[in-house]
Amino acid sequence: MLEIFTTTKFDDEIALIDDNRTYTFSNIKKQIAYQTEKLKDKNKNVVILGEDNYSFIIHFFASVFSGKNIYLITDRARLNDIDADFEVLDKTTFGSIENYDFPNIDVNNIFINFFTSGSTSKPKIITHSLYNIIFEGKDLGDEFDLDDENMTVMSTTTLCHRYGLVTHLMFPITHKLKIYIKSIAYPDNVDIENSVLVTTPSFLSSVFKYNIPFKVPPKYIFSAGSKLDGTIFEKLEKNSKVIEIYGSSETGDIAHKTHYSDNFRLFNCVDIKVNEDNIEVISDYIYNKSAIVNDKIEINNNQIIIKKRTDRMFKICEKRISADELEEKLKQHEFAEDCYITKYEDKLVCLCALSKTGQDYLLDNNVASLTKNLKQHLLKYSEIIPQKWKFIDEIPKTDMGKINKNFIMHLFNINLSLPVILSRTVEENIIIYKILFYKNCNFFKGHFPEFEIVPGVAQIYLAKEFANAHFQLNLGQGQWKRIKFSNIIEPDSIVYLKLEKTEKHVSYEYYSDTKKYASGVFLCENIFEEILK
Repeated sequence: MLEIFTTTKFDDEIALIDDNRTYTFSNIKKQIAYQTEKLKDKNKNVVILGEDNYSFIIHFFASVFSGKNIYLITDRARLNDIDADFEVLDKTTFGSIENYDFPNIDVNNIFINFFTSGSTSKPKIITHSLYNIIFEGKDLGDEFDLDDENMTVMSTTTLCHRYGLVTHLMFPITHKLKIYIKSIAYPDNVDIENSVLVTTPSFLSSVFKYNIPFKVPPKYIFSAGSKLDGTIFEKLEKNSKVIEIYGSSETGDIAHKTHYSDNFRLFNCVDIKVNEDNIEVISDYIYNKSAIVNDKIEINNNQIIIKKRTDRMFKICEKRISADELEEKLKQHEFAEDCYITKYEDKLVCLCALSKTGQDYLLDNNVASLTKNLKQHLLKYSEIIPQKWKFIDEIPKTDMGKINKNFIMHLFNINLSLPVILSRTVEENIIIYKILFYKNCNFFKGHFPEFEIVPGVAQIYLAKEFANAHFQLNLGQGQWKRIKFSNIIEPDSIVYLKLEKTEKHVSYEYYSDTKKYASGVFLCENIFEEILK
């Protein structure tokens, strides 16, 4: 990779593309050179935000060549978790320097710090060297013989995660493939021939769940972050070569499979030591050469079968409970399509995504009856079961396709009842939720006791919560305008909530097939002001 910067050998080759133009290595080297000079006298620690891939790439390599300690974040709130002074690198206007002599660097002494929730919802920092990242990216292409310079690498993931940095940046850079720098938001945005798509199982499931096919099927699909459903895998490989990666932020890539019915195979440089409750992974992708992963696996001749995560065992009332096993039992019930069980305030709680049968039962009965039915089912298998339940249409995932533990804990921290999400329709910068304001929501109590309605303040709060969740914002208090209430929302009403985002605001509207209930606008300006103080 360093040869790109220390010689002119590759200057005329295309490095980056978007919908409007192409960038040669010569183009980006001039801007990286300018930014490298600007950073020389700046703080040793730099934070790069993943909001724009072009800016990220310029900032990243400039930080590398100016010898910075690099932190990568997707959520500005995590600036508070960095225990050091730092410089924030965001979108900026870049200059250029011609014929710049990039300094020699030791890739073993350039450090990149990733944030991960790991096995809990509490964020932690994982540090790797630039050598680890380069070596992993080079290995990835070599493993699958991906060196066709006519291929373009596209991605739904952020470069601030290790998977995105390795697979969307280091893999194509080390193999001289073109990088498409516009983030892929929807399957029909994939419209380039001979492409490699870097993505997650949650994104791939949307291809079939919402019936939004790829405009041009990718030649290769990399999937990582969680298990790819076998049915989806099988459907995808009719048109694409699918490569499922098993790994973690701590270890990088561990194993892969290229057919839905295969077992995972270890990457060539990876070795595994199986312990009673975890595995030790040894490879050159890890800064300290080895790391512990809380998975239980079987291994035979470099093939592995992943059994379960051992860090999801909870001790409740002096008994050890496996959340994984409870979830599997609950998903056997016809009402539950998916679920997530965890520990909250010394009790088990459950976020349950209802099946169509479960939604029909809820609409014909009530939340209390639905919850009782699901509890009775679990009591057949365990005396310790979830005591607090919330219902939704799908379990929330991060942009890496993993269970969004932080958001789920946030849901259980909210004292206000949440309406049940029955379904959602997603378009670019628009989402429409179909929601049920069931009769037992606590905001009905005490508000016009003899004529219960959804309070206006609850409508505003819920619209803001849904907007923050879907658009990954942090809308503050009181930043709204054009609030209007047209009709009342009564208990057991099914309504639609439409949210639409522009650069400066998010508008919301509650409506049904026959009525408009309320609308308003949340301002997006200065929403991070408190965080950055």
